[in-house]
Amino acid sequence: MANHKQILGTAPLFMVKSLSRSLDYYCDVLGFERPQLWGDPPTFAMPHRDGFTIMLKEAAVNQSIAPNGVGDHWDAYVWIEDTDQLFAEVKDRGATIDYEPCIQREYDMKEFAVVDPDGYLIAFGQHFE
Repeated sequence: MANHKQILGTAPLFMVKSLSRSLDYYCDVLGFERPQLWGDPPTFAMPHRDGFTIMLKEAAVNQSIAPNGVGDHWDAYVWIEDTDQLFAEVKDRGATIDYEPCIQREYDMKEFAVVDPDGYLIAFGQHFE
């Protein structure tokens, strides 16, 4: 049997109140590329940046949205190359900052977190030794 990768990546799926509002935030503020839209009217999209994808699905009118991001519970954790550079970029674009870059010695990461328009908490971290 050949030794090759089977798992190539993962993408969180976030239920959102407004697909267009969420796409504006992910693309204009967090620097993701504008993706193809699915549905008529569009209700699903997969914005991506640097090989990382987030799936966004517009919720039905009465459907509740329940992010995990209460306290220290992230909805997604994204590994990055340069915490300070990305933080400056998204802050300048108006990201809603949950916490600024800090060192997490418990797990050797330098990270910060943002909150999207639906309350999803997304941390961005770089390995730190």
